[in-house]
Amino acid sequence: MIAKNSFSILISKYSLVYKIAIALIIALIVFCIIGYAILAPTLSSFFDEIKTLHLDDTIREYLSSIFKGVQNSDDIGGTITDTEGGMTQEYQNLVNGLKAAVEIFKNNLGAIWGGIVAIILLVILFAVFYYICLYTVTDIMKAFMSSDSEYGFTSNLVANLPKSIKFAFAYVGLSLLFLAFIFGLSLGIGFLFSAWNNLAGIMVAYFTLILTLSIKRALFAGWMPAYVVSDMTLKESLVANFKIAQKYFKDALGMYFMVYLIALILSTVVGILTLGIGFMIVVSLCTVYAQAYDLVNYYHFCGKKYYKDAQNVVDPTKRYKDAVMDNPIKNN
Repeated sequence: MIAKNSFSILISKYSLVYKIAIALIIALIVFCIIGYAILAPTLSSFFDEIKTLHLDDTIREYLSSIFKGVQNSDDIGGTITDTEGGMTQEYQNLVNGLKAAVEIFKNNLGAIWGGIVAIILLVILFAVFYYICLYTVTDIMKAFMSSDSEYGFTSNLVANLPKSIKFAFAYVGLSLLFLAFIFGLSLGIGFLFSAWNNLAGIMVAYFTLILTLSIKRALFAGWMPAYVVSDMTLKESLVANFKIAQKYFKDALGMYFMVYLIALILSTVVGILTLGIGFMIVVSLCTVYAQAYDLVNYYHFCGKKYYKDAQNVVDPTKRYKDAVMDNPIKNN
């Protein structure tokens, strides 16, 4: 019932998929421009020095020499070497090039670390903007579910900016700890299985990543709805979130696992077929559905009536029956 009603809300507010996709694409372009403006002056000398080594040509020549060596070995019954110590000239050139690259890396270590820090900060800021967009989507859907009201995406984003920024920084800050653990665990398990089979290692790593991301999402699924719908403080909404998780964690975990799995498969396939354009649409579609699912869970937890579409209102206290909404704005 909850999944079905969430899908109905997604269809009713389908325009949010395009709006959030456009917002994220614009933000991605802006952050890429900012990143280039920051990194280009500091790392230009490093890349210029790397280019002088022509490592791409050196690697290509070395790989070509391997295949030629194999062919010659088959022809004359042995391996061919043309330098002392049994090393080919191409291999020696590759070793020398890599040694020179390491020296260049050491000489530009400060600029490289500065670039890494800048990239991390930009990624964090982009994540903050992403959750600001999620807050906006949640607030628009809340207005629809509570009173069948309609608000513009941009106007809502601007009007709620003080609250949404506060929540976004708190959520991203808390998520960083979980994400570091999640990616470390996924890579570790993947490497263990890759010792047995490379394909199995990749599959297990992806499965672990999706499962752990689903656990994280299910644990904090009620935080934003409580903060937006009931106008709680960050601390109050976080406490309410864990109460919701106690009741809906198992169902939410299964739902988010399927959403993330479908998103991974569809975004890969659609992204390839559309040269990357459809990737953001798929991500936005799954994002809006997940937010609708969170809100429906919260309304059921609080026993609040809500619109699932413009003609039907659901009363969670009366199973499988629609009801007429009496006081749509009243909070528990």
